[in-house]
Order: sequence, then C-alpha cells, then structure tokens
Amino acid sequence: MSPSILDGKSIVFAGGGTGGHLLPGLAVAAELVSRGNCRISFVGTNRSVEQQIIARTGYEHVDLPVAPLNTAFRNPFRFFVNHFQAYWKGRSFLRETKPALVIGLGGMASVPVILEASRLKLPIMLLEQNIVCGKANHFLLGRADVICSSFPDTIWNRSQIETRQKPRVVVTGNPVRTEIRRLAESAQEITSRGKDGEFVILVLGGSQGAVSVNSAVINMLERSQDQLPETIRLVHQAGEKDFHRVEKAYERLVDAIPRLNVTIQPFFDELLDWYARANLVISRSGATTLAELACAGCPTILIPYPGSVNEHQLLNARYFEQHGAAAIVEQSPDSELTAGQLQDAVLKLLFDEGRRMQMAENMRPLALPAAATRVADEVVSLISG
Repeated sequence: MSPSILDGKSIVFAGGGTGGHLLPGLAVAAELVSRGNCRISFVGTNRSVEQQIIARTGYEHVDLPVAPLNTAFRNPFRFFVNHFQAYWKGRSFLRETKPALVIGLGGMASVPVILEASRLKLPIMLLEQNIVCGKANHFLLGRADVICSSFPDTIWNRSQIETRQKPRVVVTGNPVRTEIRRLAESAQEITSRGKDGEFVILVLGGSQGAVSVNSAVINMLERSQDQLPETIRLVHQAGEKDFHRVEKAYERLVDAIPRLNVTIQPFFDELLDWYARANLVISRSGATTLAELACAGCPTILIPYPGSVNEHQLLNARYFEQHGAAAIVEQSPDSELTAGQLQDAVLKLLFDEGRRMQMAENMRPLALPAAATRVADEVVSLISG
C-alpha cells in the first residue's frame, strides 16, 4: 500500500446503540482502513447489540454510561449524572487518542463526544441516516464541519445551518458494507429469485426485532393459509426478546400449513443470500435497512415504527413509496387491523409478478452503493485541511 494521509491517524466514531447507527460507521471504517494504516475506535453504548456488532470487527470499543432521552423526564437526576460521567469518560478518551477526526453516528452517545471534540477544535463530521434529522444530530449541527446525508430531501433546521458558515451538507447516501455494494452491482432479476420454486418472504424487524411486526406476520399467515403458494419459505429475523414466542407460533403454523418452510433466528449475522433470494420483504423502515434493500433491489412492504423520533421511519417509507419501490402498511393500535392490512398487501404482491418486478426496478435507482467511498473522500478532505 502506498503512503496515505491516513497512515498513523486516529479516527473516532461516536454514537450507536442500534445497528442502524453503527453499520454505516462500520462501512466507512472499512473503507478508511483500506486506504491507510489508521486507528479506528468506536465510542458508544453498552447495549448488547452494539457490543456484538463491534466485537465481530475487532475495532476498539469504548462504552459510555449514557441514558436514553426519555429518562430525562422519568428520572432527570439519573439522566444528568450518566451524561456527566459519559462526558468525562469521552473527554479522557479523546485527550488520550488525539484523533485527527471525530465522526458522529447519531444517538445520545454521540453528544458528549462531539461536544468535547468541538471544544478541542477537532474536525467533526456527522452522518445523518434518515430523511429527517435526528435529535442528537439536530443538537450538534452547528458544531460539525461536514454533514453527510443519506437522502437528497433530508429535513434540517435550515435556520441553524444557513446562519453559520458551517456545516457543509453533502448528499453521499447511507454507507453500506462492501458485500452489499457488490450485491447492487450484480443484483439478480426478480424472476430468478427463489429456489426450487419457493416463494421466499424475508421478514426484518430491525437488529433488535419488532414484536408488533412479528405478531402481524404470524397473524397474516394464519389468515392466509388457504391462499398461500404451494411452496413458501418464511425467513424471519425475530429479535432476541421475542424469539421463543415467535418460534413456538411457527411450530403451530407449520403443523397447520405443512408446505410452509420456516427459517427463524433472533438475528442474522449475514443476510446477503436471503436478500438475493427474497421475492418479497416485510420490514421496518430504518434508513440502513432501506439502503441495503435498495442495493439488493428487493420489492418491499414497509411497516414504519410508529414511535420513531419525528416519525422518521414513516417519512423514510414514504420516500420509497413515492418512488414506486415499496408499499406501506401503517401499524395500527388494533393488531388485528394491522394484520388485515398486511394480508391485503402481501396477497396483492404475491400473485402480481409484474408489480414486484417494477418495484425491484424502482428500488435500484434509490441505491447509492458508493456512499462509503464518498464519505471517506470527505474524511480525507477534512484531514488534509
């Protein structure tokens, strides 16, 4: 490898708590490591999903004792004590590592680190995954030099951006792993999906699962058992907390529908093969999942999480729906109503190959597989000064 401006540099990624925040950072980290001998560190939370994701990479991980924003109302003393401790732990780490750049990934864990990076006058970049700016990034906007946005129509606090010389906003797309990028380059035609005549439905509730999505899918299958194809496979990411309940529900379903094949796990370490084989996806509408589905060209039914901050999952989903790449089923307080709407959406697509093909074609222009490269270019530019 030829000499690089990244050689010997320390780069800190701040934030996390969910796969949606972490995975784009990991994609950028891999791109940076491929360009130079740099030290990569992630400063985030002590949540198990984050620890598992980072542990597989071998990158340094520092966990901060941050508390979710909603605890500020329930237990303000705990909230402020935790964030005071997080600030000092993050401050000590930054002073020890002397990073060339700090990249905020969103989430409460990014706040104390970016605040100290700003005080130390370090270059700061923020990654905004969703179509509406998250609370942490919204708070930190004026401290950033560059914001890398996933959507061209991201909703910002324009007055906060336009009254300052910085930050500069660059539409890069949401960084995805190299393997997902390759999937975009060789996306299979929808007509070739499925194996041995199977119709494959992939269900994704997010890295931590989604109880409401799990229940809606199971209920939908119970309602539709007489209308399903001869050979159908459900590949279901159920989440750790809900896994055993969903597993038992599928055992009952398979007894009632012998032609139903089921592959269920709490969390899939690797979805590449299922992305390539899926005839239809049922998913939440987190930005990182959407970026991967776009690269894979998967026709998708989206069930936005109704409790997402600023309704960002609904707005993400509408962006894809408006481009003809996805259908939306809005989650109702009445679980039976949600299941009924999901049943209608699934059955319409199940037997309409032409519409699925069109959705797949409409997905691909929304993919920005070079996002990690574009973000890394901005990192190099910032470090070069």
